[in-house]
Amino acid sequence: MEDLFNILSSAARIDKSKRKKRRGQTSSSSSSSSSAPPAPPRAEGRSSHDDDDDDDDDDDNEHKGGASARGVEDEKKRRKNDRPERRHSAEKLAHIRREEMAAFRRRMGIRMSAENRHEVATTTLASSSSGTIPDAISSFGEWRRPGWWDDGDGGDGVGDDDGGGGGGRRGRVPTSTPTATATARTSASFRTIRDAVLANVESGKWTEPTPIQMQVVPCLTERRDVMGCAPTGSGKTGAFVLPTIVLAKCDDGTYNNRPPPRERVVRAVLLAPSRELASQLCREVLRLSRGMPGKFRCVVLSKSNAGLAIANRLGGKDGLDCLVSTPMRLVECVERGMKLDGVRLIVLDEADRLLDESDGIGGGGERRRRIDNEKDGDADPVGDGEGGGDDVGAGGTRRRRRQQSSASSRSRTFLQQVDSILAEVPASATRALFSATLGPSVRRLSESMLRNPVDVATGAHAGTGGNSAAGGASEHVRQELKFVGREEGKLLAMRQLVAAGDIAPPALVFLQSKERAQALYGELLYDGIRVDVIHAGRSHADRERSVQKFRRGDTWVLICTDLVARGVDFKAVNLVINYDLPLDGVSYVHRIGRTGRAGREGRAITFFTEADFDNLRTIANVMRLSGCEVPEWMLTMKKQSRNRSDRKFSAPPRRGDIDTTPRYDMKKKKRKREKRAQRDD
Repeated sequence: MEDLFNILSSAARIDKSKRKKRRGQTSSSSSSSSSAPPAPPRAEGRSSHDDDDDDDDDDDNEHKGGASARGVEDEKKRRKNDRPERRHSAEKLAHIRREEMAAFRRRMGIRMSAENRHEVATTTLASSSSGTIPDAISSFGEWRRPGWWDDGDGGDGVGDDDGGGGGGRRGRVPTSTPTATATARTSASFRTIRDAVLANVESGKWTEPTPIQMQVVPCLTERRDVMGCAPTGSGKTGAFVLPTIVLAKCDDGTYNNRPPPRERVVRAVLLAPSRELASQLCREVLRLSRGMPGKFRCVVLSKSNAGLAIANRLGGKDGLDCLVSTPMRLVECVERGMKLDGVRLIVLDEADRLLDESDGIGGGGERRRRIDNEKDGDADPVGDGEGGGDDVGAGGTRRRRRQQSSASSRSRTFLQQVDSILAEVPASATRALFSATLGPSVRRLSESMLRNPVDVATGAHAGTGGNSAAGGASEHVRQELKFVGREEGKLLAMRQLVAAGDIAPPALVFLQSKERAQALYGELLYDGIRVDVIHAGRSHADRERSVQKFRRGDTWVLICTDLVARGVDFKAVNLVINYDLPLDGVSYVHRIGRTGRAGREGRAITFFTEADFDNLRTIANVMRLSGCEVPEWMLTMKKQSRNRSDRKFSAPPRRGDIDTTPRYDMKKKKRKREKRAQRDD
């Protein structure tokens, strides 16, 4: 019996040692598991005394087992650290970076042309400093010093405080190595300019870049030509104003690698189709350039300072940093002696209008001249700049030549005027086109103006269905179509909106002509709402006063024509009413684009009558492609005949009078005016 007990005890000890070994292996392979593995089944013939011995041994060796597990983990970590680090090749790193940036662009809705995508795909890390497309930035803090703005040591700017990255394709090659002091001064100049601009950006509650700004700001800073298309109210102005300030304030030694010119030069030019938009651009440039080291000089070219421009004295002895103008005004000054050979950057805002072959002051018949006067509002010729006197002798000959030159510039289309300006700009100047509606014709024309441009488009509906107008419509605008029967129903529907409280000021009302706008103003003037009117028939001073009153909130409803349909930024416009249906989708998009800006919600109501059915399908298609619901019957209406749709100057439908004054009273007022005129004579 004793021998049997000894045999069983030795067998139990052997089983216990095996269990300990298995327990140590399990704890070392799974350190995250806090519970001990389950005990194996009890062997037959084991006593409770043996189990008590096992428990005691487990308690004694618990600490030893934990220490053993930690030792195994430490050994694994040591081996992992001793393992040689795996390094990717330069091509692999470049590929990873491209994939990350492509994913970021897709997430932000930034679309690039096929040529640009191919350029990015074929770029390697070794060639990233020569002509590649700069990466998009996710915040203004990532806006780094461009590669051409080097420290003078031949580097590309990588590795210093200002970042760096790819260089521009027109970057300069330094001819000498400056001292360390000059290097620090060059680097600090960019930081000073950038920090001053970003401080002004933050002061305007503009904290993060919009998608168009994410890609365009680094591209223009790298001196790449750009063609930008983004919805209305998406920050296109800021996308080119920020680089304009930086490029204009860069000293000539850094920018051109040569001493500053002796003559006073203009460093940047911004072109706009109307004086109202030009004035707005100038205000934005001055706001974002406050606190700049040295004074930043920006003016709007007008009749009052045209003489200084012709004498090349704008901006004083240091020249002019930025000039904002309409094309016709600038062409007249250039033809009379103004020089643009120092321009570094030229931007065409609302480029589809400025590059319209059938647009401008002249070249299209009486109706086209009337519509252009409505839109441009800048038909005042530049004064002769000389005293009175008859056209006698050499002075009279020179005066007649200047008058002929001025008349010639006013008879050109916008496209011809822009061509004349670009011919005076240096070939090395950076060029950029921006608009919410860049159609195929504009893109074809840009091939002869831009060199290897970065073609950027943003927006939820960019390029939808091949319709350039639909891509420019803001997704924050709720669009509605309202049938009013005949022309008389428009005024009734307007008054119903006022009575129902559906007009939440500030609001804009668009009409097709200045006569109709003035007539509607006379009807709504005594309806209990604060209303004003703006059109080309009023003087420039009157138009400026109307705009300022609307901005201050003194005016609730502003009646206008297409004069303010493009680019003019009115803050927090809640409602846009198209009293007259636009003739095309582009005009419609720019009209409704005055609301729903900077992420705010807006509403657009468009009246249409039986006479508008020919153009209704175009507007309905734009609305559908921009994400709005429209009745199916509007989309299946008969298309316009090819001969009618191809006419450049198709007249709008004939509309009835808005004025509800009885004819007897109108004739009576007319007779009084005629009698008063006879007495004055």
